[in-house]
This record gives sequence, structure tokens and C-alpha cells, in this order.
Amino acid sequence: MSKRGVIVLLLIFVVVATAFAGIELKFYYPVGVSGPLARVIDGMTQEFNDSHPGITVVPVYCGNYDDTMQKVQTAVMSKNPPDIAVVEISELYSLLAMDAILPLDNYIAAEGEEFLDQFWPAFFGNAIAKDKIWGFPFQRSTPVFYYNKDLFKKHSKALLDAGLDPNRAPRTWYELIDYARILTERKGNETTVYGLILPGGWNDWIFEAFLRQNDSFLIDQENKKANFDSPEALQALNLWYKLTTELKVSPPLRPWNMTITDFVSGNAAMMYYSTGGMPTVRSMANFDFGVAFLPMHVTYGTPVGGGDFHIFKNIPKANQDAAWEYIKFMTTPEKAAYWSMVSGYVSVNKDSYELPEMIEFLDGFPQMWTAANQLEFSYPKMMAVNYQQIRKIMVTNLDAVQLGNKTPQKALQEMQKEIQAILDRYSF
Repeated sequence: MSKRGVIVLLLIFVVVATAFAGIELKFYYPVGVSGPLARVIDGMTQEFNDSHPGITVVPVYCGNYDDTMQKVQTAVMSKNPPDIAVVEISELYSLLAMDAILPLDNYIAAEGEEFLDQFWPAFFGNAIAKDKIWGFPFQRSTPVFYYNKDLFKKHSKALLDAGLDPNRAPRTWYELIDYARILTERKGNETTVYGLILPGGWNDWIFEAFLRQNDSFLIDQENKKANFDSPEALQALNLWYKLTTELKVSPPLRPWNMTITDFVSGNAAMMYYSTGGMPTVRSMANFDFGVAFLPMHVTYGTPVGGGDFHIFKNIPKANQDAAWEYIKFMTTPEKAAYWSMVSGYVSVNKDSYELPEMIEFLDGFPQMWTAANQLEFSYPKMMAVNYQQIRKIMVTNLDAVQLGNKTPQKALQEMQKEIQAILDRYSF
């Protein structure tokens, strides 16, 4: 580095040290896919602390998304909010209902007109409400479609005889049924390999994807109308019922974390899962696997997922300013690339894909391109005040359908009634 460059860095160091002195930030965050990633967050945060004199960010791992939101709510209600938190994107309206968070528009404007150009626009759909930006994308994902190439090869003749291509994933709902039937293996009454797994746990997210593929929605962007009793929703849930209960090519119900275990163990040929599961599949599967877009019906479609950064009200202005510095640091091309490579989440910063280390990584692991490419067909995830309650209603009913304990029509009728009541009660 030139002498002038060293002087510039020293001046920046002095300016930052002068602007921030003795500030400590509480940072609440979840890890939605893999607990060990908490160590990664801690390491990245330590890098920030080392390079930003006067600011100390104290990361507090709060568990999964629901756990984190509950801890944030408790802290806000007790008038002791965190300074910054990553919260699941469906909870934006809940944070606004509590008057808990600060709009980020002024910070963004101060960075210049081209600042936002480096970030994927698709990830801001869940950050905007009331014409303001309230969150900043960080650990963001989409559901993607995983498939076991070895099992496809094993059943290649049967697939070819059915007019299907054993060298690619199913592209439509109709193909999904046919692939799943052929790839399912049974010994007597025992299923040894399922053709497909529709996971439980986060099945609200996966079911929303099916509605997008059917050119429809479950809750409108204005947080006012539920659409669970639509013909499109019934068609989608009838497909789930057919796969799990009638054809039995997908298990009745598998917990979210067990889904990935079944897949890497070779007990399922295909699965719907988050892009955040990709490092686990890569490290644990002893077979060649592919990652594809979610199969389409009327169109391709998927809701984005994950969590955004938020800066909280009722903390000192200096803490809010320092929190913005932390957000910028964590979403630079370099840090966004690193986070994506170790976590499987999509890098929120488009410029990271031009970095030599990211190019080399993707050359060796091209499956990671799928989620970024699928953003062309992505939509904001549904949001609502008290989304945790809505999610519980959805998961309970979707689980019942997957177990064969409730008809799709009955489940959708109950979801429509209960969820619309919540929207009417809390809508802005």
C-alpha cells in the first residue's frame, strides 16, 4: 500500500474513533438453519469491533426465528430493547405495531444515490411499509429443489420410459408427481426411499411457494386480505394430499430438520428446502446432488425468506448511528460473500458475485447459483401483525392434511376464517 493510502486509512481510523467513543450495542440474532453459524456471526462481529474503535457490538444468539422474535418483544415491552436485531421478515408489521424500530431512509440517503444499486431489489419487498424502509436484508434465502442424481440415474430407464429426463429435476407439478412415483422404492408395505419430501415445520413457507406457482397468494401485500379459500389454494393443497396420503410418495409428516437428514441419508430422492441447507447437504451427502428451481404450475414462483437487520427506537442516537455502521459492514460485498459461502444463504450484495473468491467458490459449487437465479421469479414473503399466531394456525392445519387427518378443503376453510380474523383485528 502507498504512503498516501496508509495516511488515508489512519485518518479514517481517527475520524471513526472520534465519532464513536465507548458505545456498546446489544445485537439479537437468530440462526434459522444451522446453530453452528452462531460462531460465524461472532467472528464477523469481532472483526467489526476490531476495525471500529469506540464501538463494541455484543452479539446475543437467541435461538430460532420464533425464539428471537419473542425475546425482542419482551425486551421492547420492558423498555430495554436491543440496539439492533435480525428478525424474521414476516414480523415487520409486528415490529411496526409495537412502534419498535427506526426507518432507515435517512441513513440510506446519506450513503448516496447508488448505494442501494449493489443489493438485490427482491429482498427489499419485506423491508418496506408505509413508503419507508424499515429493515436491511442480511440472512436471506429462498426455498429451492434438491434432487439425488444417483437415484435419478438408478431409475433412469423407468424415467425415460415415462417420457421423463433422468438428467434434470421436474419442472412442473405434473412432472413432480411422475418423478416422485417412479423414484419411490418399497419393500412389501415398507417404503425404503420416498420419491419426495414436503417438509413440516416451515411448511407455511413452502405452501406459500405453491400458491405463487399457481399465480396466486395467501395474504396480500397490504396485510388486509387472506386468500386461503381460493380455488388456487385448494388445487395446491389437493396436490399435497395426493402426494402424501393417496400416492404415499412423500412421508406423512417430517420435521423440518429431519427432512435434510432423510435426504442426505439417501432416504428421499427429492426435497423442498431452504438454500440455507446447502452446506449441510454438500458436507454430508455421499452422492451427487442437484439444485433446481421449484417446479412450476402456471408460472415459476417462490417467496423469499430469512431475516433483516433492524435498528430500534428508544436508544441513544449515537447507538443508532453505530448500528448503521455495523449493518453496512456486515453487508459489504466481502462480508456478504463470506456469509453466503459459509451459510448457504443468498448473498444480498450483488457486487459480491464479482469477487475472485466468490467466483472460485461458485465454480466449484455451482448449485449455489440456483437461489440467486430464482430471484427473477421471487415475491415478498407474506407478512402480518402477530405472524407467529398465523404461522401456528397454518402449520397445525397443513400438518393435519399431510397426516391425512383433515381434508384440504376443511383445512383451508379453517385457515381462512381464523387468519382473516387476525388480519381484521390488527391491520393498519
